[in-house]
Amino acid sequence: MAGGRVIAVWGPGGAPGRTTLATGLAAELARRRLRTLLVDADPYGGAVAQQLGVLDEVSGLLAAARLAASGQLGERFATVQRGIDGHLSVITGLPRPDRWTEIRAGALEHTLETAREHGQVVVDTGFSLEDDPGSDFGSRPGRNQMTLAALEVADEVVVVGNADPVGLSRLARGLVDLRDVIGVAPLRVVVNRMRPTLGWSEKDIAGMVEGFARVSGLHFLPDDRATVDRALVAGRTLTEVGDSPLARGIAGLVDELAPGTAAAPAAGGRVRLRQRTAGRARPR
Repeated sequence: MAGGRVIAVWGPGGAPGRTTLATGLAAELARRRLRTLLVDADPYGGAVAQQLGVLDEVSGLLAAARLAASGQLGERFATVQRGIDGHLSVITGLPRPDRWTEIRAGALEHTLETAREHGQVVVDTGFSLEDDPGSDFGSRPGRNQMTLAALEVADEVVVVGNADPVGLSRLARGLVDLRDVIGVAPLRVVVNRMRPTLGWSEKDIAGMVEGFARVSGLHFLPDDRATVDRALVAGRTLTEVGDSPLARGIAGLVDELAPGTAAAPAAGGRVRLRQRTAGRARPR
């Protein structure tokens, strides 16, 4: 499939599961044989490489920013990616939070537009929507400009929040703040770590969400800590560690994001694992 859409995954502060959801969405799109690129654009320090066990000596995002500045990104775009499998690649994020100053204005937008030409793009963003002018760095954009740029370029925005009282309060405030940022891009809300011990139903939460934003879809993901832990420890995607409630929940979300697609069956009923390297993926 030539060309695709940019899906930005955003969520308020408090670790609602932005990176887990972004990697899960990208892996599920790739499992459906859609060429997919996962971009780590968190200005407070990327975690995608660590989560997926990528051994990366050079940040893909910083490399892309340098190539964008020199006008060479289009012809050398393959060099900033790290292969996960035949359909999924990653542009790794900032190795340290303080290096956000190296991402010049327009670099991320150029990277995402270029990535869109090659397939589906999932962007893991930061949490803050504050418009910081970055006056201490002269003409450089503020730290949160990476997040704002990703949301501006996105064809669709997926907002994730925790199902607990604190998480839902942050989600509500975040939905209000997003109104002036995303424009007309469709907005989907994902309530993460849903569990019966909280004492309220999906209907209760839906009523709260609908009071703060008009959304194109509302989705609930179960609290599945065991599956997340297995994936983190192994440095694998959720689809690679096998069937689970969380993987099925994300697959349901992808059914809505990419209607008409279906996952390819794994050979022998198992997903083939691959070694992540500073280059294209190699079978073990």
